Amino acid sequence: MQATITDAGTLRTKLTITYAAAEVNARREKVLKKFAGEVKLDGFRPGKSSKALVEKRFGSAADQQAREELSDEGFKQGVAEHHLKPIGPLKNESSSTTDGLTFSVSFEVKPTIALPAPSALSVANAEITVADADLEAAVTNLCKRAGTLAPLNEGETVQEDDSITLVGSVTVAGKEVRKLHDFHHLVGGYSLLGKVPAEVITAFAGKGVGAEVRFSTTLPGSFAPVEAANQPAEVAVTVQSAQRQRPATADDALAKRLGAASLEDLKTRLRDQLKQQKELEQHQKQITELTDALLAKTSFAVPPELLAGMIAENVDPKVKQAEQDGKSADEIAKLKSDGAAEAEKSLKRYLLIDAVAEAHQVQVSRDDLESQIQMAAQRSGRKPQEIADQLGKSGQVNQVVQEIREAKALEVLLDKVLGRGAEAAQAKG
Repeated sequence: MQATITDAGTLRTKLTITYAAAEVNARREKVLKKFAGEVKLDGFRPGKSSKALVEKRFGSAADQQAREELSDEGFKQGVAEHHLKPIGPLKNESSSTTDGLTFSVSFEVKPTIALPAPSALSVANAEITVADADLEAAVTNLCKRAGTLAPLNEGETVQEDDSITLVGSVTVAGKEVRKLHDFHHLVGGYSLLGKVPAEVITAFAGKGVGAEVRFSTTLPGSFAPVEAANQPAEVAVTVQSAQRQRPATADDALAKRLGAASLEDLKTRLRDQLKQQKELEQHQKQITELTDALLAKTSFAVPPELLAGMIAENVDPKVKQAEQDGKSADEIAKLKSDGAAEAEKSLKRYLLIDAVAEAHQVQVSRDDLESQIQMAAQRSGRKPQEIADQLGKSGQVNQVVQEIREAKALEVLLDKVLGRGAEAAQAKG
């Protein structure tokens, strides 16, 4: 077998594989023997069929299978021999069975990327601390969530986060379109009959139980009856009742209710939780900074046909929809430009992290995959095997493996940038 390569354009290679007639014939004979040993022909014991009969019955199939096997093996060997890194679909250029087997395929290849040294990359790594004010805010929020809902006391007025019950009516052009009975609303939590939360809070400020509130609004599209939806309206309501979440007292009793030994123990746990949350937030920010730094410090071309395919898949449908929606030429041009830039950035990011993974020999083990499935099961409340089966049926296992590989590659590089990990420790020693 002989493998030769020629340049076929920007980041595109043509690979030609040639087998001599003797190699093809030898493979064909091997395939025929396999057929003869597997099939049972009338009048012959399995594996004892006449060679001429096997040739007559399976000759064409043997030709086809021999060529397919040699083509697959030749492609893999040619790629390995010339250290090629194919990416994207293959294109069959030519094929000939004269005097053996010769075929040519072309494909795009991954670019050669000169990765910057870890020391050239800068990532913020501030010491994580939890301020007393943050802890007290967490305690206050916890007390609020652990509190009880109780009616407003005499003299208290409605404020944000109060739960109120209303009775009244909605009129459009002087005609009542809907009566309101036992209409519940959380003040400031969401819009009230088209009135935005901030305006609702203002409208009910200083109002107690039994007070009447009137306001003008434009009814939402979801309003019933539908003929009044999106119409200007007048709303007149009376506060039938109002309840407020009364926070629990921050004391040892509350701590024990929540599974802590004391209030100080509860605060220690809260501080630890806040620290872990801050560490996670910083880590996510560091990964983003690291990726951005890689993109900023490397310059390389991307496979043009692969990029064109991404644009066709992700950008063109949005452009088509924008045209149907009657968007202006300038808006459509910007959509195309922004979409193409984002597609190129996404492809560059993939190629960069792939290069990092190769440089640091990052591998994904079965334990890595099972751990990812286990975490997905915990988040979704489903069984791990159910998720594994779904991934297998949908053909998404390779995608998950790729995501794990990317994450591990960035972790390895981040450790080197921050000077931590086993290798960094050895270097310091």
